[in-house]
Amino acid sequence: MTQSIYSDIKFNSLLRSNSGGWIAGDATYSIDLPDNRTLWLFGDSFIGTVNEDGSIVQGAKMIRNCALIMDNDSLRALYGGTFENPSEFIQTTMPDSTWYWPDHGIVENNILKIFLAKFTTDPNGTPGWNFVYAGHDVASFSFPEIQLIEINELPYYSENAVLYGDRLFRDSIYTYIYGRKDHTVSEYKIPYPHIARTTGDISNNWEFYNGSNWSDDPTATEPINNFQVSQQYCVFKHQNKYILITQDIWLSANIYSFTSNSPVGPWENKKILYTTPIVYDNTFTYNAYAHPQFDENNELLISYNTNGDFWEIFNNVEIYRPNFIRVPYELIDNDFAANLITIKKKDKLYSFELYPNPAQNEITLEFVAANNDNTEFTIYNTKGQIEKRINNNIVPGACTKTINISALPHGIYYCVLKNRENCVTKKLIKID
Repeated sequence: MTQSIYSDIKFNSLLRSNSGGWIAGDATYSIDLPDNRTLWLFGDSFIGTVNEDGSIVQGAKMIRNCALIMDNDSLRALYGGTFENPSEFIQTTMPDSTWYWPDHGIVENNILKIFLAKFTTDPNGTPGWNFVYAGHDVASFSFPEIQLIEINELPYYSENAVLYGDRLFRDSIYTYIYGRKDHTVSEYKIPYPHIARTTGDISNNWEFYNGSNWSDDPTATEPINNFQVSQQYCVFKHQNKYILITQDIWLSANIYSFTSNSPVGPWENKKILYTTPIVYDNTFTYNAYAHPQFDENNELLISYNTNGDFWEIFNNVEIYRPNFIRVPYELIDNDFAANLITIKKKDKLYSFELYPNPAQNEITLEFVAANNDNTEFTIYNTKGQIEKRINNNIVPGACTKTINISALPHGIYYCVLKNRENCVTKKLIKID
């Protein structure tokens, strides 16, 4: 039976800190680090504290970029200065007039490299949009310490006008670097995806896809798809195919997917995966992005950003926080359909089955528990409140549990099985 897309409770809770540092921001890139940690990268971010009613406590500061280091379910904000007087995680040489908004990155030879789009204020621009592009740089950090080493200019924009850094990943002997370039179509500037690759350090020796082959001439680059992409888009490999995820441009709420047998296309199987809900008046959503390192249950984690009136954010911080959804891979491509719900993280494979579903009085849970892994099973309602939890009498090995749910009102619930290293979620429908 075809599955459905649903809100991911874990990540929607985890990336909603109300005190002690980062409380809201946009961009929501993630870099899967080699030591099982994840580095989250945000653009304009608020550092401060949130009241119980969702308003921001007076005194919060906004900085142009911030990072969060995620280790299991623990998050730590990375930024300069102090909590009372914060500064950017990565600063330009003239922070009062120019700033960086981060793109994606990769770790090579124990060096973390993050692509950075540089902007400056446009005094003639529309308020809220009064900024102009000023260059592209690459920041190098020591790994695993994540201490800044140097920032260097990325030279190719002056030659081909491609903004590289939307997504980087290693595949076989190549590192692929995706970007976007504005092309004029009927007097409109439309961004289309472009790609480069290298077998060495990402700072040099690039090749550029010219529509049919690879060239060392940056000006030969051609779009890899005839469909426009948003300011952030994502390409990654799943099983034996490549997947492109993008939100439609001009603040459309539609999130699209494409698949290909090659990192350059042709891109086929175009689908509208999801139309983001507009929860608050005068707000919009943008920049959907995939985070495949958190695959669970044959489902992909996707984030999208929300935004609206700047001053209203101080009254309701939710206007400026990322939202996370789970998309079953079979909705992207039928070839990804799976009868057994699985989770794979690094070298471990866990199975999780839940039946019947829909259910009336009882459900049966089947899974494999590792030694001493503190496995627990929790049922949440759609508000994120715990309805039932089991964390005792779970012994290592294959487990089968029958759980009474007759007391639960009919409706939709989220069942979460977690241990020290993994968290698996599945939607449950309770019927009368």
